[in-house]
Amino acid sequence: MDFWQETNWYAVQSKPYQEQLAVANVARLDVEVFLPRIRQEQPVCGVSRLVTKPLFLGYFFARLCPILSYDAVRYTLGVLRIVGTSRFPIPIEEQIICSIKKHVHTDGFIRLETKPLLAGNRVSIEQGPFAGWMGKVEHEWDDGKRVMILLNAIDHARLLIEKRWLKQADDP
Repeated sequence: MDFWQETNWYAVQSKPYQEQLAVANVARLDVEVFLPRIRQEQPVCGVSRLVTKPLFLGYFFARLCPILSYDAVRYTLGVLRIVGTSRFPIPIEEQIICSIKKHVHTDGFIRLETKPLLAGNRVSIEQGPFAGWMGKVEHEWDDGKRVMILLNAIDHARLLIEKRWLKQADDP
């Protein structure tokens, strides 16, 4: 098989924070593009805001025939490189792109499912004033955004904390 003459999907690396620009410019070349995006709550100036981000920061996908479009895409404004070796780009299997596309909702965004925290799960606090502390989940709060944990460091101390600040710890 001579992949240079076949149309396949490729990962394209954009310049930092220029995914949208690169996608728009590559699309103008009549190349099919796919930029999977997510929406996440993120603190902006101390206030939690809904922010739109690429699923794979700095990358998007383009479906092209290398012999026809490789150089045009590679030198498009906002594009850093097409992912591959020093000699040729590496195609991505169609099933991988299809499986990512299946997770795109009607609003155009992918929803990342967070694993529920169950009573007894060990967690580490990743953000906030208690960052670095460990504890055990007592229960998830009704709003699904906060969790009551028992701190290891202070005997019988309970702490209500943002779920997004926690990371499930590996069992010993």
